[in-house]
Amino acid sequence: MKKIVVVGLGPGGMGQLTAAARSAFQKGRSLYFRTGSHAVARRLRRLGFPVRAFDHLFLQRRSFEGIGRTIALRLLGAAERKQTVIYAVPGHPAVGDATVKQIFRLAPRYGVALQMIPGIGLLEPVQAALQIDLSRGVKIMDILELASLQEPLRTHLLLTHVSSRCVALRVKERLLQFYQPSHPVKIIRFAGRRGAWVHTVALDKLERSIFGGGIILCLPPAVDYGFDDLVEIMARLRSKGGCPWDREQTHRSLRQYLVEEAYEVVAAIDRNDDLALQEELGDLLLQIVFHSQIAREEGRFTLQQVIDGIAAKLVRRHPHVFGSENITGVPQVLDRWEQIKGKEKGIDSPYQITVDPALPALLRAFKIQKRAADLGFDWPTADGALAKLNEEALELADAYRDGLPGKIEEEYGDYLFAAVNVARFLRVNPEMALGKAIRKFLSRFHYIVEQMEQKGKPFLDYSLEELDQWWEEAKSKGK
Repeated sequence: MKKIVVVGLGPGGMGQLTAAARSAFQKGRSLYFRTGSHAVARRLRRLGFPVRAFDHLFLQRRSFEGIGRTIALRLLGAAERKQTVIYAVPGHPAVGDATVKQIFRLAPRYGVALQMIPGIGLLEPVQAALQIDLSRGVKIMDILELASLQEPLRTHLLLTHVSSRCVALRVKERLLQFYQPSHPVKIIRFAGRRGAWVHTVALDKLERSIFGGGIILCLPPAVDYGFDDLVEIMARLRSKGGCPWDREQTHRSLRQYLVEEAYEVVAAIDRNDDLALQEELGDLLLQIVFHSQIAREEGRFTLQQVIDGIAAKLVRRHPHVFGSENITGVPQVLDRWEQIKGKEKGIDSPYQITVDPALPALLRAFKIQKRAADLGFDWPTADGALAKLNEEALELADAYRDGLPGKIEEEYGDYLFAAVNVARFLRVNPEMALGKAIRKFLSRFHYIVEQMEQKGKPFLDYSLEELDQWWEEAKSKGK
């Protein structure tokens, strides 16, 4: 029977092995260690045991990517040849070891049985060495999992399996993407053993203080605010002793701010202004947290339900990513999205067009026309859409000459609807295009005002020709 026995070595030497671990080493002859620098591995080698280790993989490769899978596959191959293989890792196998996770994920595919022999965990010895309370929050992470780290943590971060200066250098390079160079790192060696020591260095000098294996790194929490802090701040602002303005807000009173913040995000994108975009995204996020807090207070829903809902929706509507469907190309992805969306919303006919009536009119028209086009109701080229726009312009002119207000409004609506259709053919978002036109008008009008104020005369003292001359000047200056 093919079998891999995963053994936890605990934090230290032979004296900290469990009885089950000792028995496994005595019976087994196919011994593999994650790192040969561990005290137990060195001891067994001196006793004549044929110990193999995987330290060379960390030295040969420029990144940690794929190392965990490689180790798992090699152990599965060894089990195929030798039937029973022992794989030993520091600490407890189920905590903070990415290679063990890979083994347990892949073993069923290869018909390999698994057995786990626990070891003493690393958390308690590390906590004793640091003499700090980690109960408020700590994340234990294998260095092989560092690619999943996307931001500095608000909890302590324990990094296991730092076995050499070479490994420490790569760890440092990754962490510097999120933490400041001066961020303190506590280096713990021989945690849980006699002679354990702790040394603190700045992150950018990390590899200079690594001497051999048995190393665990501890990064204290980053001082920046986290998402939970934002939620707590909003709750306090809405509390009895909070801000009077925040406390009196409702979903309806906040509607205008939600729309405004969304448009300000768009404006920052159009200006290619990263600092402004960062700020405006924060303002938009605040609106989401604000509305969720109000709903929580009223017992309607929570922010966690909002997050759960969108996460579940993304998984459902991307079966080609999270499922087994084979979809290639953007058009197919969009078609599948609409199919799933229609089924979720209980739309029986695939030809129904449903667009949220709360959307701005231009954007709603854009979405309706796009959906109609997807169903085949469309001009073959932009020429048809342009001809229709000219036709609607003539009908609007006729309504104006007839002087019928109701007819003028109707024809003007038809004209705008046709203009939106032209925008779709030209791959222009009409809402965004109109926003740019507004900003351009305001910029040029501001130039006219500046010239007028320099002359010291009121606006009405200038002829339209004089004002238009300044408009052309603004235009030539790129305003």
